[in-house]
Amino acid sequence: MSFQLTAALIVGLLFVCSPAVASNVAQSQSAYTSSTAGVVTGGGTIKVDKMISDIKSSTTTEITLEWDPSPQNEITGYLLFYGNASGKYLSPVDVGLATSYSLPALSEKKTWYFAVKAYDAQGNQSDYSNEVVKEQIALNKTDSTKSAAMSFTHDPLIINQAFGENYNPDEEPVSGGGTYHDSGISGRIVAGTGSWPSNGGWVKTLTDDYFHDHWSRIGWDHYNENRGESRVARGDIDGDGKDEIIIGMGPVADDITAPAGHFEVLDDNHQHLFWGQVNWEPYNEGNGETWPACGDIDGDGKDEILIGLGKGGMGIIEVFTVKNNQLQHLSWIASTWDEYNSALGEVRPASGDLDGDGRDDIIIGLGAVADNPEIPGGTYEVLSGTGEHMAWGEVNWSDYNQLNGESRPVIGDMNGDGTNEIVIGLGAGSNGALEVQSYNGGNITNQAWLEVPWWQEYNQISGETRPAVGNLDNDKSDELVVALGRGGGGWIHLFDDANSGYNHYISLQLWPAEYNLGNGASWVTIQEGAGN
Repeated sequence: MSFQLTAALIVGLLFVCSPAVASNVAQSQSAYTSSTAGVVTGGGTIKVDKMISDIKSSTTTEITLEWDPSPQNEITGYLLFYGNASGKYLSPVDVGLATSYSLPALSEKKTWYFAVKAYDAQGNQSDYSNEVVKEQIALNKTDSTKSAAMSFTHDPLIINQAFGENYNPDEEPVSGGGTYHDSGISGRIVAGTGSWPSNGGWVKTLTDDYFHDHWSRIGWDHYNENRGESRVARGDIDGDGKDEIIIGMGPVADDITAPAGHFEVLDDNHQHLFWGQVNWEPYNEGNGETWPACGDIDGDGKDEILIGLGKGGMGIIEVFTVKNNQLQHLSWIASTWDEYNSALGEVRPASGDLDGDGRDDIIIGLGAVADNPEIPGGTYEVLSGTGEHMAWGEVNWSDYNQLNGESRPVIGDMNGDGTNEIVIGLGAGSNGALEVQSYNGGNITNQAWLEVPWWQEYNQISGETRPAVGNLDNDKSDELVVALGRGGGGWIHLFDDANSGYNHYISLQLWPAEYNLGNGASWVTIQEGAGN
C-alpha cells in the first residue's frame, strides 16, 4: 500500500557561528513545492529557526526536523532518513508518531540530506518525502574547525578476541608464519602497533569482511623487546599486481643498534623478503627511525620504496628499487625547505600521480617543531618523482597550524574520476580531524573536512589521525581508513568514498586489552591485489 505523506520538512539549525557564516546560512534558505499524488514528493520550507552569533565557528550543529502528519489513520510511525549524499541515507531513526526530531551534533563540515517515510502496523512504508538539504558551512583559514562530536552508523566491532584466533604472543609464529587468507578482494586492511616495549613488532591482517585473519611479526627480537613500533606501508615492488608490505621502525632511545635505519619488506603473502637500511651511517647512529611509503616514481610499472628519515634527517628521503630480487639504492630526494630541514628535518612521505603524467609524485608531510609555531605551520611539500618542487600545500585551519601544524598525507582517487586527491591526517590538538584536498596544476584547494566519530575524550586529549587509502570494494573510488595515535585504544575507523559523502560505516578495535589500555596507537595501510 502507499501512504499520503505531506512532507513539509522544516530544518532548524542551532549552532555557534561567526556573523559572516550566519549571513551565508540565512541566504541559503530555499523553498519546495508539495504534491498530493500517491507517490509522495511533497515539499516544505527550510528555514533557520534559531541563530547564535559569536566570533568563533563551531563545526557541530543540532538539526531539528519537522514534517506534516500523514492524513491516513493507519499510520503507526515515521522513519527519519539522513546521510551525506542525495538519496543515499544511513540507517533510519524510528521516531514513532512524533512529527519532529532533533539530530544532535552533526558535522558542519559535511552536507546533510534528510527525508521521511511513514509506516503502518504491518511494516508497509510510504515513498520518501521530499529531500531537504543542510549545506556544508564553508570554513576559511581564520575559522576554527574543532567540533564536539560526530555520529556513526554502526556499533564498534571488537575483533581482537571476540573474532578470529585468541591472541597469545608466546604461541604466535613470527615473520609471516600462520595461515594467510587469500580472499581475492581488491584491498585488505593491514595494521601495525605503536611502541610496545617487551612485546612489540606485531602486524595484523584482516579478512575482506574485517575479521582477524593473520598475525605477522618483525623478525628482530631486540627491537621488538625495546620498542616494537610497526609503521606499515604497501606497494607493488615486483610488478606482479600484488602489494608487498614495508615495515618502518621508530627510534629506540640510547641505543645506536636499533633501529639504525632499518626497515623490513614482506612479500604479498607476508613472508619475509629482505631487510633494508638507510645508507647514512651518522643518521643511523643518531636517530635511525624510518617512515616508509611506496610509489612508481619512474613509470616502469613497479613501485619504488621511499624511506623518509626522522628527526635530524635533514628532510631527506632515500629511494630504493628492487632489481634481480635484491634491494638497491636508487636516489636521494629532499624537501626544499632549508629552515625546516635544519630545525627538525623529519619527513613522512606519500606517493601518487597528482599531475596525470603516469609517474607517481611525492608528498612530504612534516613534523611539529617545538616552540616554533611557524614551522611547519600546517605546510607540506609536493615534489615530482625526481625531486623537483611542484607545490606547497597547507592545512586550512590556522588555529591548528599555530598549535601543532604537523601533517600526515596520503594520496588516492576518492571520487573515482581518475585523478587523485590528497588526504591530510593531523597531529595532536586536531580534535580528530582530517582534511581532503584536490590538486589541479599546482593549485591545492579544500574539498572536505572529516572527523573521527563518537570518541570525544580521545579527540580532546590527542585527536591525532593517521589515514590510509585504498580500494576495499572493487569500485572505481578509494576508501579511507583512519588509525589513531597514542591513547587511541586500538581503534580504527572506516569511511566510504567521496561519492557517499565519506560515510563512516564501521569502527574496529584491533589489539589485546593490555595494549589498548596502554599505548593503543595503530599504523594502518590497505594492501591491494592480495590473493588475486
